[in-house]
Amino acid sequence: MSQRLAGKTALITGGAQGIGKAIAQRFVFEGARVIVTDVQEEKGAALAAQLGSKALFLRHDVAREDDWTRVIREATAQFGGFDTLVNNAAVGFTGNIENATFDHWRKTQAINLDGVFLGCHHSMEILKVNAPASIVNITSATIVKAYSKYISYSASKAAVRQLNQSMALYCARAGYAIRCNMVRPGSIMTPIQDLVIAESGVAREAYLQSLNAEHPMGRIGRPEEVANAVVFLASDEASFITGAEIAVDGGLSL
Repeated sequence: MSQRLAGKTALITGGAQGIGKAIAQRFVFEGARVIVTDVQEEKGAALAAQLGSKALFLRHDVAREDDWTRVIREATAQFGGFDTLVNNAAVGFTGNIENATFDHWRKTQAINLDGVFLGCHHSMEILKVNAPASIVNITSATIVKAYSKYISYSASKAAVRQLNQSMALYCARAGYAIRCNMVRPGSIMTPIQDLVIAESGVAREAYLQSLNAEHPMGRIGRPEEVANAVVFLASDEASFITGAEIAVDGGLSL
């Protein structure tokens, strides 16, 4: 069995389903312990039970600062803290500059951007203690390829990219052994994608055919393909990599 992450402990937000779930499963396979956090308690607890003693589930609203302090406190008490932070939790609402609502805009920024800031800000001390450490932020192909109907989501993910670069530079110059990198997925087949398809009003097969055709490789991605890139960036194989971004998008952003 591969053990590329042996001895590491990771906190993975939005880990109850989709990409986060695939990351948690792969991390455990690679020898890591995982703290899975999500607002979806039933799914998160079921995943932790499936993964066994190397997994812990904690309910977590990433947009709440008090939730971050509680989760870090509980992770420290039960697992001795963590050396890897994967900021994966996110939401997305369709809407262009005319029909997007301010409520959806604020909720998107609160979860997708504020949640990443809060996680990195409050995790810094524990990551310094457990260094060498790694932060992996999940961004999106929408930060380099414009979509008129995803204005809130695209803006939030683009901001995460700049936040990551600022942190990577700061940590390196401060002499902290904390690397900060990004994975940039294209369209990935997850439960959220199912919701987008349902919201579109287009027949599922027709929608997927169009989505597949948009990617130069002729298909959309699988959650485990994103997890592969996250494993690499979190592993010691990436020990001289910080401020980097891996596109897992089938060529969509070319």
